[in-house]
Amino acid sequence: MQKIEFLGQFMVIIKGNYFYITGKCAKAGLYFYYDCKEENTMGRRGENIRKRKDGRWEARIIAGYDSGRRAKYHSVYGKSYSEVKAKKNIWLEDRIQTGNISCQDYYARLQVTFEEVCREWLESKRKVIKESSYAHYVHLVQKHLLPELGKRMLASITTEEMNQFLQTKLQTDAVIMSGKQAFRDRTLAVRTAKNGLSPKTVSDIRSVIIQILDFAKDRKYPTGITGKLFFPKSVQPAIRVLNRQEQLLLEEYIFQEQSPFTAGILLALYGGLRIGEICSLKWKDIHLKQGEVRVEKTLLRIQETIPGSEHSSKTKLLLDKPKTANSIRSVPLPGFITEHLKSLMRPPEIYVITGTPSWMEPRTCLDKYKRILKKAGIDDYSFHALRHTFATRCMEMGFDIKSLSEILGHANVNITLQRYVHPSMELKKQQMNRLEQVSIWGRTLGQADGE
Repeated sequence: MQKIEFLGQFMVIIKGNYFYITGKCAKAGLYFYYDCKEENTMGRRGENIRKRKDGRWEARIIAGYDSGRRAKYHSVYGKSYSEVKAKKNIWLEDRIQTGNISCQDYYARLQVTFEEVCREWLESKRKVIKESSYAHYVHLVQKHLLPELGKRMLASITTEEMNQFLQTKLQTDAVIMSGKQAFRDRTLAVRTAKNGLSPKTVSDIRSVIIQILDFAKDRKYPTGITGKLFFPKSVQPAIRVLNRQEQLLLEEYIFQEQSPFTAGILLALYGGLRIGEICSLKWKDIHLKQGEVRVEKTLLRIQETIPGSEHSSKTKLLLDKPKTANSIRSVPLPGFITEHLKSLMRPPEIYVITGTPSWMEPRTCLDKYKRILKKAGIDDYSFHALRHTFATRCMEMGFDIKSLSEILGHANVNITLQRYVHPSMELKKQQMNRLEQVSIWGRTLGQADGE
């Protein structure tokens, strides 16, 4: 049975009493004879197996390479030559997953760079995921992974190095630049050298790395990353929600103006629609007789990707399906919103917020929304705050959580509770006051207040 071993920068194929050397070695291509008998203190020449002074046998195996491409070794131990040899073979088999590939093929795979694997992985994803998701992957790979890891051999990158890379991204995001790009983006370089990426972005980078490593394993590329990768702790930022007075001011402005654009704001405030969903909405999607709106598309701006070229700085608008399957949904509308929309109704192919056959892109929509907030005398809020406000008001009114989750297009109710529901202090006080019914003293005070 043929056995394959990797030793330094060359390969040894052992069969019977002969071994054959391939790879970067002065004696490559030659056959050598050796004695198969087990020696007292040394294993067979070239196997890197020896008997230690404490009586145990040790086999040393190359596990990867450091940044200077120097070999890093892993040791296995046994009570005899045969035992440690068997452990070494098992470790190698589990480690590199060579299967039945040839020695030359494995050596070629060992030399593959991280960039080469990234590009193969991206190409495998191009036709099986949404274009927006693919553009996001390309952005993360090109901007964050390749500048620091691209030229490294995949087998030389260790778990410790990858974890250090991810931890550093939380602390600083200094982008490697040169020439005109460095001069043009010098302000950005100074800023990013001081401020790290958000935990969410680092988590996305980690997710991409894991997918790339799984892809490499399937392609039988040797890798030195075997342990768990660093996972950044994410703290949900405080999300602002319009209070009752601010919502009243906004509605007064909307109903006075009665424009196509303000109709979009109402659909966010009383339907929980996202900004991209509203920008893509046509009148054919609004069924006034049934009192509901059908959400099937979203409009977003993504990074433009060109096959076989470097990452482009250009962007483009994409009309696509919503982010998840659950986001494709029918949203029932309150009666007063349906009545308001009747006066604004247009032909089926007209976009709702423009009143024309042309769409409005999300960032233009956001700018226009901010101007309306200013005119209405309301503090600055993100457009997504309208969706948060909708979910919060629904909870305050005692909505069924399952129904609300489906209206928002969530996969399960936990997402609704954890991410989008923000009880007001007034509601919290009301809930706490219900404890009066538990306490004798509380019931006494309650009766006194009633008198």
